[in-house]
Amino acid sequence: MAKKKIGIYGVQESTANNKVEDLYLIVDEQSICFVVKNHTNGQYIAFEYFENTPDQNGWNQLLGYLQNNSKLIQSFYRQVQFVMNTKRTLLTKLVGQGADTFYQNEHHLVFGNRIEEEIQTQAIGQDQVLVYSVPDALSTLLTRSFPTGKWTNYVSSLVSSSQSDGVYLSLFDDYFIVLILQNGKPRFVNYYNRSGADQNKYQVLNACVQVNTLPNDTNLNVIGYSAERDLWIQDVSSYFANAHLQHAPDAGIGATLNAEYPNHSYAPYFIF
Repeated sequence: MAKKKIGIYGVQESTANNKVEDLYLIVDEQSICFVVKNHTNGQYIAFEYFENTPDQNGWNQLLGYLQNNSKLIQSFYRQVQFVMNTKRTLLTKLVGQGADTFYQNEHHLVFGNRIEEEIQTQAIGQDQVLVYSVPDALSTLLTRSFPTGKWTNYVSSLVSSSQSDGVYLSLFDDYFIVLILQNGKPRFVNYYNRSGADQNKYQVLNACVQVNTLPNDTNLNVIGYSAERDLWIQDVSSYFANAHLQHAPDAGIGATLNAEYPNHSYAPYFIF
């Protein structure tokens, strides 16, 4: 069942004949978020966060709840992006002939085959691809409300928003993502379930070992840090040359968000 946790609203300017705002719908296994950004000035102007636990009816009850409780679902948008934030995401090489079969087989080999999911792909640069899965019921539900919406992958947005080489941690309530960029390209990406402090630290440092990244020569970028939740970040940061905490921008609704909720903890939803 879904439950609305946050709703912050600025002034939306889009009309049926003049659409200036973009909607990003970020979905994972525990939540769905509405993020509205003004395309003209680049400011975020609305944010809704819904906790969601699909029950035996799957995603079917979610649409009705959103229609009754979201102030953003009926607005006009220049474009709509469905952003899938899923642990079933694989970074692999770009191939030509027979690509669909290759990507599907690669994904099934790593994550197993779920017949109720569809495989999506997204190119990263000229020689890499993200392969990920989307539940059929979720895709049907969102397309029903936003027929022009297009699927994208959260990791792609994380890569695009990254300014330089280094290690990037994107932190969420139950999991975190480790992304390592080398020479402007992703060399490593993986999702990890949250565990104890020592295990979390080990996962980050072990990721560096796998791609020959030396932490003491590398910058660490932390997105979504919460002082109450992420004490282990202080420890792992000591292994790196520099550590930077990224927070939601103060422009637009960012100042309200940062004032009302723990600093930085919702930054992962403002990377678009």
